[in-house]
Amino acid sequence: MRILKNVPNKTYAVAAVVLGILNHFLYRLSGGQAFAALFCPVNESVWEHLKLLFFPILFVSVAEYLRYRPDPVRFFYYRFLSAVCAMGMTITLFYTYTGVIGRNFFIADILIFLVSILSAFYMDAYFYQISVRKISQTATFSLWIILSLCYFTFTCFPPNIPLFFPYA
Repeated sequence: MRILKNVPNKTYAVAAVVLGILNHFLYRLSGGQAFAALFCPVNESVWEHLKLLFFPILFVSVAEYLRYRPDPVRFFYYRFLSAVCAMGMTITLFYTYTGVIGRNFFIADILIFLVSILSAFYMDAYFYQISVRKISQTATFSLWIILSLCYFTFTCFPPNIPLFFPYA
């Protein structure tokens, strides 16, 4: 567990990793249920695999909030920012290494997932320490809802751009 040394709330970070791993297989195990498709990857595209970060972080955040009851606006705002940073990190690392090597490797993909999700929890703690500005409640919860709706919409109607193409 040395990799988790500097990650605050290790339990929730590990829970998000476990949920992300389970999430990877849930759509297939559900027999292709439409409800599962909203939260789980339905193909091998990078966009669909970002669900492995976003929804586990969201669900773990709700559980963490219910347990500790921090300031909800600040807590969910910084957690959203860290989730988006982790998704950006995933996209950058994946396309960089596959662009250089010319193909993807399963073990590298798993490592990117682990590094990204653990980084999200580290960044969340960092954002919490450095910022004290006033944050809009409406904006905070709208960001989570809008990105969730993007996942739901683009799962059903993926745009014709490489981020949404299955990567073989």
